Amino acid sequence: MAEDSAENHDAPRRLRQAFGSFATGVTVVTAHDADGAPIGFTANSFTSVSLDPPLLLVCLAKSSGNLTSFSQAQRFAVNILKDTQRDVSARFASRVEDRFSNTDWHSGPEGTPVLDGTVAWFECVTDNLVDAGDHVILIGRITNFDHSDARPLAYLRGHYLDLGIAETAAEQVSHHGGVRVGCVLDCLGKVLLQRTTEGWTLPFGKTCAGFREARAELEKTLAAQNVNAEIGALYSVFEAPNGNATWMIFQGDLHSFSQGEELQLFDPDALPLAEIDARQLRAALRRYASEARQSRFGLYVDDAHSSGNVTQVEARPTPWTRFITGQEGQQ
Repeated sequence: MAEDSAENHDAPRRLRQAFGSFATGVTVVTAHDADGAPIGFTANSFTSVSLDPPLLLVCLAKSSGNLTSFSQAQRFAVNILKDTQRDVSARFASRVEDRFSNTDWHSGPEGTPVLDGTVAWFECVTDNLVDAGDHVILIGRITNFDHSDARPLAYLRGHYLDLGIAETAAEQVSHHGGVRVGCVLDCLGKVLLQRTTEGWTLPFGKTCAGFREARAELEKTLAAQNVNAEIGALYSVFEAPNGNATWMIFQGDLHSFSQGEELQLFDPDALPLAEIDARQLRAALRRYASEARQSRFGLYVDDAHSSGNVTQVEARPTPWTRFITGQEGQQ
């Protein structure tokens, strides 16, 4: 009975995690309160409903301090954020009293607050309010809208995604000689390394002609070693030490493995760098140790046309499956 009670108590958290597996865009919903002041909140629970009549919906938690104002507002706007507007998303999700003070915005044709620089915006007349559990569904009839071809801000499993970084890296990589895929796997702040006859290294698959085959080889290698991991963001792309392949290293979360002489976990500040043969791997792991302390990672790309550069990103931006889809579409 106690076990069932604990499981039921944990159900909302697990359900939230399951919902979080669906990648979404990020919006800021805006309106005026009863005193005419602009108000707004960040929401990813945005959905198009109908083209004729033109309807959309957003969900607002009943615990929100904006509930009364939005329930009474005759008009509101939905602003779909651009990939460079993470600060706007964070501001409108925070408890900052005046969220508009550092935000560029203007009044839409019907007078509702519309944010500048967004991917798209929709000005709406409130059509209906629907009570739905711990949320209220706000349905709007679209009266005005505009959009651009800019890349949207995306969100998955509690992290923002950068939909462009992996694309840029893939374009810069020269696949001469083949591709080899490896991974930096994190388990409770420690990094998994594999011992070989040349010393310690990251888990790698075999070198293959293309990315799709190289990805499969890494997955096969991990499975053969009983390593259960979720591969996430692209972390480093560079030419192999012998120059005959491109190495692509992803970040990932390690769930379980069979620890032994060949596979061991190391604290990032205690990595056996002197026993890692490849200079490029030593550099990548030094950078990982530094970035892990800040919880702010970067994507390193090096090719024949440049000396390499690091693009700063937050958390783990590009999911493995999205990167795979993009690569397979190019082959």
